[in-house]
Amino acid sequence: MRTRVLLLVLMCDVVLAGCRQPPASRPPARAEQDVVWNTIGTWSGHGNAQLETFPIERLTWRVRWSTSHESPAGSGYLYVTANSGDSGRIMAELIDTEGVGSDVAYITELPHRYYLVVTSANLDWTLTAEEPVLQDAREKAGK
Repeated sequence: MRTRVLLLVLMCDVVLAGCRQPPASRPPARAEQDVVWNTIGTWSGHGNAQLETFPIERLTWRVRWSTSHESPAGSGYLYVTANSGDSGRIMAELIDTEGVGSDVAYITELPHRYYLVVTSANLDWTLTAEEPVLQDAREKAGK
């Protein structure tokens, strides 16, 4: 009985092995793409501001920011929120910093109309809202 079961298992293995497809030599090629950040708007100022409404069409976007000319030294701060262009509700707290510096804040929210609210004192600030656009790597190399 054991021999019959073993023989049956071996026969099934041989039959199933014949049904398998040979392994692919390599996975299918994916289009090579790079992320390019498209500028939606750039704003600069000193002090508090409510900036104009702008549309975001992607789930993730970012705000590049920098501060400069702090006077008197050690007294400057920058606080920025992204607010809904429809309801005014705060969608994200983007920046909360003191002094001179720069960085990038990333936001992941549903596509929406937004505006930025800036609260600052004793320094100059620059904000740039950007959203990603995929670009074919070959297209980028040709430009």
